Amino acid sequence: MEIKTDYISDINPSKDSWRIIVKGDKIQASIKRAMIRKFRSLLNGGVSYTMSTFGVGQNIGDYKPTSHAYKLNFFDSKQ
Repeated sequence: MEIKTDYISDINPSKDSWRIIVKGDKIQASIKRAMIRKFRSLLNGGVSYTMSTFGVGQNIGDYKPTSHAYKLNFFDSKQ
């Protein structure tokens, strides 16, 4: 059985669970300051990852490094 995947361009807050393919598209992501050290040691460029502890919110405010309407908000799964 094939697992359905979504593209970054499809991301929106309409559902709670996403399986995304990141290739060529960009989306902003936010990580709380207290968690930066944890994520910095886990993430490397050019590598594929499975991520599950994030929410999707509107990409609003003064700092918008991408034109995507939404952004990923990473949080600690232990909360």
